Amino acid sequence: MANKKRERLIRLVNVLEGASAPVPAAALARMLDTSERTIRNYVAQINDEGARRIESPNEGYRLADAGAKKPGATDAAPAGGASRPAPLSFAGTPGSAIARRDYVISRLIVRPSGVEVFEAAKRLHISESTFASSVMPQVRQLLSQFGLGIETHSFVMTLTGSEQDKRRLMGFLATHDSDGYFSSTQTLEGLFPEFDVESILAAIVRICQDSELLINDFALNNLLIHLLVIVIRLKSANALPEGDEVIDVNKMLEEFNQREAILRCANSVSSYFEREFGCVIPEADYRQIVVLIALSVERCSYENLNLEGLADLIDQDFLDLVKRICDQTVVRYDIPAFDEPLLLQLTLHVFNAVQRAKYRVSYPNPLAHQIKHEYAPVYDMAVYFAHQFTRERGVQMDENEIAFIAFHIGAYLERCPAQNKAVTCVVVVNNYHGMASQLASDVQRALGEEAVVAGVMTQQEYLAQGPECDFVVCSARIEGAAAEQVVVGPILTRKGERAVREKVEDILRARETGASRRFLKSLFSPDLYARNVELEGGRDEVIDYLASLAEWLGYAEKDFVRDVHAREAASSTAFTDCLAVPHSIGAYAKRSFIAVLHNDAPIAWGNHKVKFVLLIGIAEQDMTMFRGAFDIIVETFMSVDKTAALLRTGRYDEFVEAFLRAI
Repeated sequence: MANKKRERLIRLVNVLEGASAPVPAAALARMLDTSERTIRNYVAQINDEGARRIESPNEGYRLADAGAKKPGATDAAPAGGASRPAPLSFAGTPGSAIARRDYVISRLIVRPSGVEVFEAAKRLHISESTFASSVMPQVRQLLSQFGLGIETHSFVMTLTGSEQDKRRLMGFLATHDSDGYFSSTQTLEGLFPEFDVESILAAIVRICQDSELLINDFALNNLLIHLLVIVIRLKSANALPEGDEVIDVNKMLEEFNQREAILRCANSVSSYFEREFGCVIPEADYRQIVVLIALSVERCSYENLNLEGLADLIDQDFLDLVKRICDQTVVRYDIPAFDEPLLLQLTLHVFNAVQRAKYRVSYPNPLAHQIKHEYAPVYDMAVYFAHQFTRERGVQMDENEIAFIAFHIGAYLERCPAQNKAVTCVVVVNNYHGMASQLASDVQRALGEEAVVAGVMTQQEYLAQGPECDFVVCSARIEGAAAEQVVVGPILTRKGERAVREKVEDILRARETGASRRFLKSLFSPDLYARNVELEGGRDEVIDYLASLAEWLGYAEKDFVRDVHAREAASSTAFTDCLAVPHSIGAYAKRSFIAVLHNDAPIAWGNHKVKFVLLIGIAEQDMTMFRGAFDIIVETFMSVDKTAALLRTGRYDEFVEAFLRAI
């Protein structure tokens, strides 16, 4: 119970941090699934602890802008020696549920003799009963994901399982917080204060840089963390058992042109470990170091990537498969065909991902969470791509690998000209010594491929003819102009170029948003809206329930729900703490629709607990609208203010009105 309360306190602060205006107590109560009275008590406790300060104007609650301490700040004990509660923690101190879990696990890792229950509870400032009921279930749950367990004798806990799995767990702890690699150093320092993490990492960076191997930043950070885990374990006298690995390192290295450089780098790392820490590197650990370095190396440079180079590395069947899946993705989402550079990048990335999966080396993506939430439609394309590859080759890709694929696709789509009808502008300027034609030429250059100059005329000609266009580029403001104006002066400066491009982007964004808004409005139906439906089977039963409504009303067929479950299995469709957007991964709906379930009681959905489930079905002819519509839905629920307004709704008409107002 105490654990849940602390999570709600942290969630309350997070909600207020994301709000642009005071949030009423009623809205906070709905978001946290509690009462308004409890919210008032939570606010009082947060203010008493002093880590953050919450104000309560008439409109609701808000975080104080001035005088607030940084998250994780501590206060001295009050006079008299009485200890006050640990302040709210957002940076990994033992005040948060996750930090408590990770603290216990880190002690279990570095203490083979075991951790005494009463000592751990005292260190966390909680009772033994709270430790047993709140902390240990989370500890056991995470350990089970890595094939590890706990044995307890006479109130002393010891960690059980293989050394390889313990190292995998350590790598997870270092990289799977909100900041990924960007806070992994601090995370490891907090978990293992016995080691000078900064100096170890600096030394390994120098060794890798001197090796002349091509290792990108993501791979280098991943390599550093795994090598650091090895030295921590060896220093604690925990080596890999001989003969336990399944990788034939010599055979693997036969595939690498950089074989000798990889071995030199591994030897340098091993020598550093032996010299600085006095631990002789066992053969099994040396082979693990070789594998980690080899799978961090770029086999081909992305800058000099070409088909001939890939053909020397990858067989033709693999190249053809990736090309075929790329073509399927383009058709599925009605997006511009992938050009050769993107095809080459995706092929190389997928090949490397297969190698990592083959040799069971993880490759965490520190931007995975951000990509999934901020670029939801593009992430969905990557899920589709990965799903198709898994069906063909049986190689599973996790959310980290999917996010890397999304990064490549998203960067490409940002470079593509808009698919909409080109934006048109008219250049209005006095024709002085060819100045008009020069300005028109400069404007067209600034517009690129997304807009065209539809005409060049004087102000008198423009007012007399009134030509249709999206906006006017002019050297002086025109009174009575029907179109929007961008005043740039007779000579187009860099500032003027930026103004012209920004206007084009605004027009394109408004077009897309307007079309998506109209499309979304057409998808709702009172027959596809449900409120407070009790479903004990969790997200699978929710999907079945909403899909059955759509099927019964003729929007979808039986194979649709199976396809929705396949999409959910590939990657959770809970994109915010309040919203899940299940949808199909390959099947189309007979007619496009959105089925809505709004429950007051939260529904467990992966790592989230949601109160809205929007099951989306898109007909094949409407797929061109999916990207914009999906983006608007997720973006709407990312807003605390808009989510609060939607949570206040109780009927279909209220929900649709609030949703359309929000978008």
